[in-house]
Amino acid sequence: MTLDERTWQFVMAHSSDDVARLALQPVPEGVDLHFALQQIKGRQKAQEKLSDFYACERVLYPPTVNMEQCSSTVTAQYKTSLIDGDTFADLSGGFGVDTMHLARRFKSGYYVEPDESLAQIVAHNMDVMGVKNVTIVTETMEQALTHLEQVDWLYVDPSRRDEHGQRVVDLSQCVPNIIENKSLLNEKARKGIMVKLSPMLDLREALRQLPETTCVQVVAVGNECKELLFILDKISHPLMITAANLNGSDSEVFTFSQEEEAQSIPTWAEKVSAYLYEPNVAIMKAGAYKSLSCRYPVQKLGSSTHLYTSEECVADFPGRILKVIKTMPFNKREIREVSKEWGRANVAVRNFPLSADDLHHRLGVRDGGDIFLYGTTIGKNEKILVVCEKICDYTPK
Repeated sequence: MTLDERTWQFVMAHSSDDVARLALQPVPEGVDLHFALQQIKGRQKAQEKLSDFYACERVLYPPTVNMEQCSSTVTAQYKTSLIDGDTFADLSGGFGVDTMHLARRFKSGYYVEPDESLAQIVAHNMDVMGVKNVTIVTETMEQALTHLEQVDWLYVDPSRRDEHGQRVVDLSQCVPNIIENKSLLNEKARKGIMVKLSPMLDLREALRQLPETTCVQVVAVGNECKELLFILDKISHPLMITAANLNGSDSEVFTFSQEEEAQSIPTWAEKVSAYLYEPNVAIMKAGAYKSLSCRYPVQKLGSSTHLYTSEECVADFPGRILKVIKTMPFNKREIREVSKEWGRANVAVRNFPLSADDLHHRLGVRDGGDIFLYGTTIGKNEKILVVCEKICDYTPK
């Protein structure tokens, strides 16, 4: 697949323009406007999501839905670092971002994708990006598994949309269906299987459906949860869960076992001390609530309150660190005083009877500024307001 020169020149000339406006303008002769707009939109998305693709001018981009579903450069690099071997097969190739990153770590691999037009785009991109060790297979996962040779690692990224384009989060509703094909997948994988799943998925339910899992990776970028990785390693060992908050080449990584979490006994806070801590989203999704409070010298505010406190600053805490200005009971008198003393604040709630929007309205403060105001519960059931000033945010230090 190639992009003719007139269309290519149009794309480069308008690469930063608004696509909706371009669609309404007269089309220069010889320009495939539909394809050109797809390329412009793709390049704009790649600039923030796929730095290595964006750096290569002749890369072609697929429709928007494929760009939304593909991994970012940051997450692709991270998952590639988790496995190694000689051969691999990406059984749900899509736009091929993960395939091309895996190809740099393995000697050879397969890209499996039933959409022929998408596979043609990926073949073109592999050529211009210098990826020569991948064989393209334009079949479904189920078809390919019947004849592909055994490889070291299988990688599957099931689509989180059904045949009607609606989003799904249940593992059995994703396409391809890895639950129905688990036996064949195990036969074809020499070392193991890596499955990428939606961050909306319930971890416990997914582990019930994939009991062979030996490692779960909860992956966030800049404190936004992006994906769950389930690794089914052929070498049996206790399940480990890793919460990774990535920021380019830097990261916050917290690894724990289910047994550690179950047996950990936190130190409970009797009051909010000088510093308040909120874990990053990867740790919250992973459920490392008790083990976190045992690994770091912090006290937990309550059994269902996933906020922590300490008298001395714990600078390496994996999350947001705040200096406490004032703590007050949640009552009508204190509510009236808040807007007088702090006219602007960022309002958040953790284990609190009101939503953040409702509390924001009740307090009568404007949004923004340097002050953070948490509505939360300490001890058994004491509702409090904590006024803080941010020292460090969620992104890795």
